[in-house]
Amino acid sequence: MTGNPLPATNRHPADRLADIRAQIAALKTAEAELRQGFITGTLPLIGDDYVVTVQTHTSEKIDSKAMRTNVPERVWRPYVVESAAPYVTVKRKVSQIRDG
Repeated sequence: MTGNPLPATNRHPADRLADIRAQIAALKTAEAELRQGFITGTLPLIGDDYVVTVQTHTSEKIDSKAMRTNVPERVWRPYVVESAAPYVTVKRKVSQIRDG
């Protein structure tokens, strides 16, 4: 993919990010509602262009809290892997009230 997928705007990048996150949240809500309808069988699985398949996937994971409580640290510590990732938050600015 080349070029900028976002339309040109004069809106500040921080405000654009907040707008995009709001749109993503709305889309996730709509997706969750559709997904639940497919899982419960209240929505048809066959559309004009697409077919939905509902499957169950089972996986296992380690309960790290229980492991740290019940297994000596010398046993589990060599297997702990730490990673760091950037975390971007957006919050509405608090407007300043001017004294009259």
